[in-house]
This record gives sequence, structure tokens and C-alpha cells, in this order.
Amino acid sequence: MMVRKILFVLVSLFFLGQSLQAQEEHRYGFRLGANYSELDFDDGASGVLGGDNDARIGFVAGFFAQYFLSEKWSIQPELQYSAQGERTKVKGVNTGAVGSDSEDRLKMNMLQLPVFLNLHLRKLNLSVGPQVGIRIWEWERQDNYETFQFSVTGGVGYDITDNIGVNLRAAYGLTDALDASRIEGNNFTATAVNHYLQLSLSYRM
Repeated sequence: MMVRKILFVLVSLFFLGQSLQAQEEHRYGFRLGANYSELDFDDGASGVLGGDNDARIGFVAGFFAQYFLSEKWSIQPELQYSAQGERTKVKGVNTGAVGSDSEDRLKMNMLQLPVFLNLHLRKLNLSVGPQVGIRIWEWERQDNYETFQFSVTGGVGYDITDNIGVNLRAAYGLTDALDASRIEGNNFTATAVNHYLQLSLSYRM
């Protein structure tokens, strides 16, 4: 059964690749912008990372390719650097007193690979797709984050010219962003997912 599934995926990818190569138009470009991100804790959040949420505004930059399946539809894989997380009050950390608060920054920088299905409506574009993120750097809470994070993303874009566009996106995590097993000596029960709003400018060649 598993062999059949793998064979089906490989055949599907082969025919998709042939279809993309047969298209007349491929576009490539890059994006620059900013994230407004937070960690969404579960309702029972407690322990060292429980506290008041405070969003982080971070930088995003990426490269993308558009492969047109038809006049209205395209597939858009991307590779982007994304600064995410939040600033929050963390109880009993770096203060020397249990129960007191400190200002720790739950910040992490990600290398992300989203793949979008785009619907082109003249100058307006609608996008949706999955995203996998790899943690490449963290701020003050070293080793308290999962290395891989999966999200669902969607957005709307507007083509100002044939080359320049503006994009507004939202992403919400599907997997836990925190690695509780790496926190020792604390009653850690919180889980959280990354989510963000993203505004960017794009240039297509």
C-alpha cells in the first residue's frame, strides 16, 4: 500500500514537472517586507513561558518563482527569511527570584519554504498553500524551540505594474513551536504556535 502511494506521488510530480516545463511563461522575483508576529499559547499555558503576549515586528526577505499553469492559475514556490516570535513577560527566568517577572524575548528567525497556488484576477491575486519553516537562529530562549514548524498560509496581492506588486499575507502554525523537553527544572505545560501578518513589496523579472 505504501509503495503504491509513493509511486502515485512520483508519477504525479513527473507529470506536473512536464506541465510546468511546457508553459510559455515563468516569472522570477524577490520580496521585502515586515512581519507582525505572535506566539499563540494554549488556554492552559503556564510555567516559565506563560505570560502576557506582546507582538514582534520583524524583517522578511525572499525569492520566488511563478510557473503559470494557465492564464489565471500559477504555482509559486518561495524561499524566505522570516523574523518571528514575540516579546513576553517570562516568570522566574533570569531574575534570581522564583515567581518574579523578567523581559525575555521569545524571538526566532526562520528559513521558510512556502508553496502557493495563485489565482490571478487581472491585477488582483489570491494565494493559499502550505509552508515548512526551519529555525536557524533564536534570541534569549536558546534550544526552547522546535527546529521544524509547519503552517498554512494565505494572502492577497495587487500588481501595481507588471513588475512591482504589494502583498498582504497571514500564516498560522499547525505544529507546536516550543520544545518542552529542552526546559529542565521547570513545571512546563505550555504549548504555542507561530502566527503572523506580513506586508511586503515584490519585484518580478
